[in-house]
Amino acid sequence: MEERKIEFLSQNDNILSEELKLKFSKKFYRHLKSVNAKIYVNGEIKERYLKIKKGDKIEIIYQENIETDWPELDLPLQIYYEDEHYLVCYKEANMLTIPTKVCPFSLYQQLLFHLKDTKHISFLNRLDKETQGLVLIAKDTYSANLLTPVKENIKRKYLALVKGNLSDSGTINKRILRSGEGNKRTISELGKTAITHYKSIWSTATKSLVELELETGRTHQIRVHLASIGHPIIGDMLYGDVLNNIMCLESYYLEFLNPYKKEKIIVKESLAKWKEKE
Repeated sequence: MEERKIEFLSQNDNILSEELKLKFSKKFYRHLKSVNAKIYVNGEIKERYLKIKKGDKIEIIYQENIETDWPELDLPLQIYYEDEHYLVCYKEANMLTIPTKVCPFSLYQQLLFHLKDTKHISFLNRLDKETQGLVLIAKDTYSANLLTPVKENIKRKYLALVKGNLSDSGTINKRILRSGEGNKRTISELGKTAITHYKSIWSTATKSLVELELETGRTHQIRVHLASIGHPIIGDMLYGDVLNNIMCLESYYLEFLNPYKKEKIIVKESLAKWKEKE
């Protein structure tokens, strides 16, 4: 466990718990409760149900849970941005983001080895095992909170090599629902809103390279949406039928405003070997 501290001024005359809910995401507020964070108002410990005034100095001391049973993985890690709070690195295709008992080798374990003493890891854009590309990590729960909700704070673009001739640009706005068959998803009016913008980069009679930008972040969103318009990703055997040694989908662009530095961070990197027109 590692002790952390947050300080800020109350913006309202309010109940302390309500002011905290306005300041933090639901996930981070629950974290503060789960670790029994100490909350001081003007230097004195205060219970959440008590009233505070606008301008009161609030100080929160909490524990960051950094314990893990997963072993570190000493494999080369390509890092494109790193500071005290955030890190952008590249995940290889066919590697899990988070380990499982069935497949205990993951990007998470590579990061454990790299971060050493700072072992808290919050993935702000988690990629499917088959997907390669850029991943943004927060090194503490509060830094993750500052970029929540992700869809409003992180701009993401992808490259995909798809089956067939897709030579235009457009938007796919189709709801996505879990199909009940394992982790597979399907298009359904009963599902959650999902919006994907696409733009053709090049195309031939049999395949096309497209750039995609997400407005939402549903599981398998790009894969399901492209398959739904008749252009499944090459190598995606869950939603398509074109065999390939890897699935041709890459997260190649990340953009976010660093809340500490008030600086726009843009990372653009493509290592996909399949994107060049033959």
